[in-house]
Amino acid sequence: MTPRKFCHGGDHGDIVNLYEMPLTVRYGEVGPDGLTSLSSLGNWLQEAAGLSADTLHFGSEQLFSRGLTWILMRLVLRLFRLPRIGEHLNVLTWPSKMDHFGFRGYAIYDEGHACLAKGGSAWAVMETASRSIVSLPDDLRKSYPDNASPCDDFSCRVLPRVKNNVLQSSFLRVRHDDLDINRHVNNTRYLAWIMEPVSREFLKQHHLHESPSLIDVSFRAECFPQDELASVFADCGQPESLGLADTGQFRCFSHAIRKLPGGQDVCRAISAWKTDRA
Repeated sequence: MTPRKFCHGGDHGDIVNLYEMPLTVRYGEVGPDGLTSLSSLGNWLQEAAGLSADTLHFGSEQLFSRGLTWILMRLVLRLFRLPRIGEHLNVLTWPSKMDHFGFRGYAIYDEGHACLAKGGSAWAVMETASRSIVSLPDDLRKSYPDNASPCDDFSCRVLPRVKNNVLQSSFLRVRHDDLDINRHVNNTRYLAWIMEPVSREFLKQHHLHESPSLIDVSFRAECFPQDELASVFADCGQPESLGLADTGQFRCFSHAIRKLPGGQDVCRAISAWKTDRA
C-alpha cells in the first residue's frame, strides 16, 4: 500500500491495532448536493468500530452473549471536506485508552491519500436488561490493548447547554425505523437531527459553509418510538479550545435534542462552521 501522511502526523503504520475499511460512496449516502451526509459518515465509523472490536475479541459477539452491548457516549469529528458520490475511501479506526470508557480514534482518506476527516469517540458498556452502564468484564478488558495509540481530544470537557437564545428549532417524532440492534435510537440519527434546524438559508444568510468543520456530540439518554423531540441550536461564541486553526474564521453553535414535554436533553453538541465573511 502507498504510504500516506496520517492525520495526526507520521505514517499510518505508527498506529497500534489499526483497522482499515475500504468503501465506495453510494447514492443513498449523499444529500441533494452529492456530498456525504453526516449520518452516513457516522454509519461508516460505527461499522468500522464494530469490525475492529470484533477482530480484537471485545466486540458485539463477545458482549451480546453476556447480555451486554457497547453504546456511544461521545463523538468528535474534525472535517476537512465531505466525500462525493462515487469516491473510493478508506476508513481507519483503532482502539485508544481504556478507563471508565473505551476510547477510539478515526481517520478517513480519499484515493489520493488526503485526510478528509479525523476524530475520536468514547464508548460505554450497557447491560441490555437493566439499561444500566456497567464495567467491561475483566476477561474482555484483558483483550483491550495496553499500548494503545492516542485519538483526537474532545473540543471541551462538558458541552454547553442551549439556554434561551435559540436561533431556530425543528420538531421530530421517533419512528421504529430509527432504532438499532440495541432497541434505541441509533447514534447516527442524532447526527442528522442535530442539523435539521440549520437551514441552507440560514447558512447562506450568515456567509457560512454548507457543512461544519467540527462537530462534537454527547449522547445523554435513550429515545424510543413515538417520543416527541425538539432539535434546537444557539450561538455559543468562538471557544478557543476547539482545536481549529483560526477560531476567528469560524462561527460556533451549541445544539440540543430535547424530549417533549419537559425538555430533558437527550443529546448535546457543539459545531463550528467556516465563514466566507471578510
